[in-house]
Amino acid sequence: MEDFTLGLALYDFVPVGLTAVAVYFLAQVTRTSRVPAAGLAVLGALLIVAAGVSKATWKLNATLTGQDLTWLASLLFPLMAPGFALLAAGIWASRRLDRDRSVLASFWLVPLLLIGLAFAAAIYRMATGVERGWFLPIMSLASISNIILTLLLFAFAWQRGQRAVAMLFTVNLAMVFALIPIAQMDSHSIAMHWLEQTLTAVGAGAFAYAAFRLYQAMKGSPSGAAKPSVAPV
Repeated sequence: MEDFTLGLALYDFVPVGLTAVAVYFLAQVTRTSRVPAAGLAVLGALLIVAAGVSKATWKLNATLTGQDLTWLASLLFPLMAPGFALLAAGIWASRRLDRDRSVLASFWLVPLLLIGLAFAAAIYRMATGVERGWFLPIMSLASISNIILTLLLFAFAWQRGQRAVAMLFTVNLAMVFALIPIAQMDSHSIAMHWLEQTLTAVGAGAFAYAAFRLYQAMKGSPSGAAKPSVAPV
């Protein structure tokens, strides 16, 4: 188990809070668009927040008590993966409704099916004795859903004339890719942990502000509204 400082453990809640702000506004975008069964997007947002809280709580508990509650840390991807899948589906429907108002509630079957397949693959791999067999299918679902969500948000904001907001959505994804080499290191110094969490916080901050601006535009706020582009798709 890594040795964390109290400041580092508390700092981990900063990107969690910023991500919570971001997914709150994205869930509101889905509700404002009157997407059928928009509550599933809200559920996705709650799962994403719960994932971040579980990981940050694990780190804080390890710092204060020295106990390594691995099950708490392991909740990150199983909660995050369906969360991003559901939220991405909600944003896809919002973008579709922004153009032709022809989305039926049955579209939720697609993300629910993908979530079911990912967890079924995880269970199968564990049952056949693959070490940490659950990780690859669940992590893959989380990563792909996050990328799809970012691309949808970029297109959504860009077509509404919010070019700067569209670029901000890509900052969060860029920070995720920047963290991959750090995550692959065998060990981390305290300084490296601070760098890792700072990059995460920068990405989450850009994500939160962009989500807020997109929600403003959806509500028709004078400070955020923009004319939708007439470009197809």
